[in-house]
Amino acid sequence: MVTALIVGAGAVGQVYGHFLQRGGASVSYFIKQKYKEQCEQGFTLYRCRRSGLGGPEQFQADGVYTEFEELKQQHFDQVWLTVSSADLRGEWLQQLKAAVGDATIVMLQPDLDDRDYIYSVFPQQQVVCGIVNFISYQTPLPDLPDYHPDAQKHGVAYLVLPMMPAEFSGSQQRLPPVMEAMASGRFNVRVERDASRIYADRSAMMIPLVALLELENWSFQKLTLSGSLELAVGAAQEALAIVAAKFGKRLNWTERLFSLFWVKMALPVMRFLSPMDAESYVKFQFVKTAPQTRMMLQHFIEDGEKLGRSTQSLQALYKRLPDQPDMKRAA
Repeated sequence: MVTALIVGAGAVGQVYGHFLQRGGASVSYFIKQKYKEQCEQGFTLYRCRRSGLGGPEQFQADGVYTEFEELKQQHFDQVWLTVSSADLRGEWLQQLKAAVGDATIVMLQPDLDDRDYIYSVFPQQQVVCGIVNFISYQTPLPDLPDYHPDAQKHGVAYLVLPMMPAEFSGSQQRLPPVMEAMASGRFNVRVERDASRIYADRSAMMIPLVALLELENWSFQKLTLSGSLELAVGAAQEALAIVAAKFGKRLNWTERLFSLFWVKMALPVMRFLSPMDAESYVKFQFVKTAPQTRMMLQHFIEDGEKLGRSTQSLQALYKRLPDQPDMKRAA
């Protein structure tokens, strides 16, 4: 039996824990003390469908820990990092290393520099890189009216994106057990040569648009009509070029075709196909992770300047965001 420790019990961590346990793994959580009682009560998830949320899927963690000393008394085969890129930084990662020993570290963070940061703490051969291929959020969303049939469904809702398997990359020794643990829970997975590059590409296209959506008060209509949409698309194109330079690979055809025209075409379609209120979801999700959005933009700018790439649009967009933290790039 695989013993897995999930670091963070947010919406992402709960979905991974659910599928790992469904595949036969023993699943424990490492969280802050203030969340312990809530996590010990168990988790309830709902799968998103076009007609609304499905029935409750409940599971109980095999262990809930809040102290590093507690972890030292346990053995874990895999440690899944499900915290945000911003929360990943800090001395706690070194403490985690001392507590979990040789366990395989599964990183799921989307920032351009996250892998380098993880590698500065854990040996590269110990790390498996993964891409989150689902949308998950606390339900009900704040804007959901009381009369909606899903208004009384409390827990985490998740949508596994069709035709988008969860992609992982890593060493021949570490990767197969991670893939098997997820596949055993009937979770669609695929091996990639470099999952971090793919994740960085997707972040490069998405994060500038999220930043502009925040500036447009989370309205998709305002975003589509915004006079700054061209700036955001330009920032995304700069970010894609920076990712390509950092990883030493050319832009693929999708990245080369990324343009203002296709963004304007895609936005209404995405909103129409979404089984949940897209505006409510995006606002709820990215208001919480605003520090991550700002950090990711700043890392694109810093890496772009080091690589001699244009960052003009990225900088212009970043300067428009309110409450920019004075962040320094992690060593």
